[in-house]
Amino acid sequence: MNNINNNFYNAAEILRKYDSWQIFTHMKSDGDALGSACALITAGKNSGKSVKWFSPDERPPRVFNFLPNIAQFTPHENIFAFDNPEVLYVFLDCSNENRSVQGFPTDPQSRAKIAVLNIDHHEDSTLFGDINCVDGKSSSTCEMLFNVLESGNFAIDQQIAEALFTGIYTDTGGFSFSCTSAQTHKIAAELINRGVDSGIITDKINQHKSLGGFLLWSRAMSRVKIFGDDDVFALSWLTLEDFQESGASSSETEGLSNMLMSLRGVKLIALLSQSQSGIIRVSFRSRPGINFGAGEVARNFGGGGHEQAAGVTIETSDSILDFVNRIQSFLLERQKCTA
Repeated sequence: MNNINNNFYNAAEILRKYDSWQIFTHMKSDGDALGSACALITAGKNSGKSVKWFSPDERPPRVFNFLPNIAQFTPHENIFAFDNPEVLYVFLDCSNENRSVQGFPTDPQSRAKIAVLNIDHHEDSTLFGDINCVDGKSSSTCEMLFNVLESGNFAIDQQIAEALFTGIYTDTGGFSFSCTSAQTHKIAAELINRGVDSGIITDKINQHKSLGGFLLWSRAMSRVKIFGDDDVFALSWLTLEDFQESGASSSETEGLSNMLMSLRGVKLIALLSQSQSGIIRVSFRSRPGINFGAGEVARNFGGGGHEQAAGVTIETSDSILDFVNRIQSFLLERQKCTA
């Protein structure tokens, strides 16, 4: 049995051991984070576990309201008390402990009193759990969780299968990203065998945009800048005023980065958005054919993620246009240095 299979088994064993689970997902949760949480909550409840779910977000994106147990999503903005030795604290899709609620213990004495399971697929994971079920080559946390549940003989019913399929579908860009492996397709096929109607699920994911969301996207499209040697870079941005005037929420930018990546010849994109005062979020995407990727660019600005899909959240009093110029300058200089 290789290391990753051991990790699946060890993760399943500690889930079996504890009767109480508390689940944590990252800020600005996406389909993979939400799908994995809903799948694990459903599996836990089916097994007689006491399960709770906490997030730093105010609410999940409306598009995912069809997921089982999405109503268990609990916003938590204050300092969380990680102090119960009878609870298993489960982090899903979090590359580090600071991506979720505040309060994770930093002193060794407090940390030693609790049990933490970390299930993730980010290459830059800090491996902060007692058990780290992490594989940077996996397509998604939902793919990882499928293997964990299988290893522990947790029954995967139709509801769990739909939640897992949602996470895999969204994190692979509809099975189009380079992280999509033969194993990813095998797992998706197995989920379909367990009751997933892929047409219904993909319709629910893709056909959800509001008029405000369309207006928001139109503003981003109108500002697209293509630059660099051979026009390999694309960049756009959304201001606080764009969100206020369109009435769209920050979650309605989901998919816009991938749309920018569809531009002919573009290898790396940056999408900046400011849905609240003083905070700028930047999503980076890249594909093979360039000497550096999205992950490297994000890390330069204090963020992280995968090599081809990464991001950063910046607290600043500077304008979004200042960061547009900084990112454009960085990309041009980086291209020059690697030519």
